Amino acid sequence: MNLSNTIEEPEKRLKEWLAQLKSFRLSAPLEVIETEVEDIKSQINEAAYYLSLEKYSYDDLCWQLAEKIQKKALIAPTKEDISKKAEEIFSFSKTYDELCWLNAEFDILSENK
Repeated sequence: MNLSNTIEEPEKRLKEWLAQLKSFRLSAPLEVIETEVEDIKSQINEAAYYLSLEKYSYDDLCWQLAEKIQKKALIAPTKEDISKKAEEIFSFSKTYDELCWLNAEFDILSENK
């Protein structure tokens, strides 16, 4: 082994290690984010399921969601504000399950902030 090989090899190995470390650091945050997103999705699914077991009417679910949205958007929403938002939700939402999901999603995401 000559002197140039011992000097070059550690430098080469160090460069390879740094490249590997950079790629690991770039990939780790995405994995963490994906895990957190999946965790939040499962929490929302579970909350939506339990909400559906409560057997609220479609109108009640629209009202609950409207109330949550308006309380977040306005400091002190009136019943008229909530009623208008509930009408919008009623006209745009399609299924009972969708309303359960939206209510649960709002609750979970509000908790996580």
